Amino acid sequence: MHSNDLKQVEISDLKIGMFVVKVVTANAALRVKTEGIVRTQTTLQNLKKSGALKVWIDPERSELEDDEAPPAAVVEEPQLPKQSFEEKVKAAMQLYDDAKNIQRQMIESIKKGKSVNLQEVESLSSSIIDSVFNDQNALMMMCQMKNKREYLYQHSLNSAIMMSVFARYLEFDQDVIEKLAVGALLHDVGKTHIDEAVLDKTGQYSHDEFEQMKHHVGYSVEIASSMPGIASESLDVIRLHHERLDGSGYPEALQGDEINIYGRMIALIDSYNAMTSDRPHKDAVSPLTAFKIMTNGTPNAYDNDLMKQLIRCVGVFPVGSLVKLKSNKLAMVIENNFDQPLKPKVTAFYSITGGYHTEIKHIDLASNHSNDDIECSVRPDEFKLDLMKFMRTSLT
Repeated sequence: MHSNDLKQVEISDLKIGMFVVKVVTANAALRVKTEGIVRTQTTLQNLKKSGALKVWIDPERSELEDDEAPPAAVVEEPQLPKQSFEEKVKAAMQLYDDAKNIQRQMIESIKKGKSVNLQEVESLSSSIIDSVFNDQNALMMMCQMKNKREYLYQHSLNSAIMMSVFARYLEFDQDVIEKLAVGALLHDVGKTHIDEAVLDKTGQYSHDEFEQMKHHVGYSVEIASSMPGIASESLDVIRLHHERLDGSGYPEALQGDEINIYGRMIALIDSYNAMTSDRPHKDAVSPLTAFKIMTNGTPNAYDNDLMKQLIRCVGVFPVGSLVKLKSNKLAMVIENNFDQPLKPKVTAFYSITGGYHTEIKHIDLASNHSNDDIECSVRPDEFKLDLMKFMRTSLT
């Protein structure tokens, strides 16, 4: 495809189905990290928020409806205004819903023996990273909106989001972050080859059931390795996510330096996300409890330096988690405070004393005007709260 076969389209005229090759900003024409078809509304929004003015598309590789054609005219348009907190939450919620649907479709395709399109996984990875770089707090909030029936989809998605946030905190290059996110999105796809009776079992696994479950790592590596162009960093995330520094992990019982930094990162993130989620065989614990278990319960299994970095990155009280205030109100953490980790910004919305929802109040616990503090972390099910419903009705 020669450059003169490409067409330039004003960003507001970009449509789902168009194949994007370059993005034109106010400063330059930049080749996108991953060329590809725009498949979701979220990707459109992220391109607009990134400061893109126009895009170069490849009409031959686009998949537009017959009655749609790329417009010829290009008109300059000012950049969009800064988003409010509510707008960011709404955009993050849309991305999260889109991503869950893509994950669900991918899992169903694998179950039917179909191959996975790496480009679609990379496109989803790019959308996640765009959102993380724009405002990670809104997307991190979504990681707390967990549903046991959607565990397989949500766990991989939440791991990809958290891996992206952590890798950015560690100042990795963006192209590496994208590869790590792809690995996190794919790290559990091998569970499609595990008996559903084992996946859905309540209570502890028997020895034979656990041995069967261990095979999901190899299946995941096999599925991912069949994708032409899959990066070695992505495969490392998949291959190493259950290995432990003390050799107690699986499937290879690797130790110490045999596990690279990507494996050490995903080990922390995979364990944390699993512990803080309701699973068929085990109930969720609070984020703070999960960190305590990982730090004290298995002191030599994880990289302690990375553990400290992860706690600094996501906070003692992670964004989206639920806390009980000394005023006997429930609040959701909406922004971390790196200088004073015990005093994040929260949104109070529920009276424990009265047992009812109150008027929403945003509180900066570090402010001199605040006389409240966090007493402890709590889980939504302790108060029979539907946090996703609360966010959809109250924060957007």
